[in-house]
Amino acid sequence: METDKIKTLDEFKDFASYHFKVLKPAKDKGGESIREIRFYGYTDMTCLAVNLIRMCLNIIYSDELDNREIYIGSVLELALQLIPSAEIEVLDEIYRMLNKQREDK
Repeated sequence: METDKIKTLDEFKDFASYHFKVLKPAKDKGGESIREIRFYGYTDMTCLAVNLIRMCLNIIYSDELDNREIYIGSVLELALQLIPSAEIEVLDEIYRMLNKQREDK
């Protein structure tokens, strides 16, 4: 449907519902939306978080960039969301198990 053919509110709603597919409403939070980001695994996701943090550090320590034009806080918030905190507890437990196994030998 082309925008010049929209005559009614219902036609506009149909047009909008076809185009607004990137964000999905969060079921547990009022007013927030979710955008799906796909990764090949935890390594890929964590590497992106590390790279976002490095980018922010480069901006902060750079004399050439105007830091006021970039909101570093939002980039760091995204990086924090990408760090698999709960899964890191599993890594700690595996590490403890391996160390105990080495000590028992």
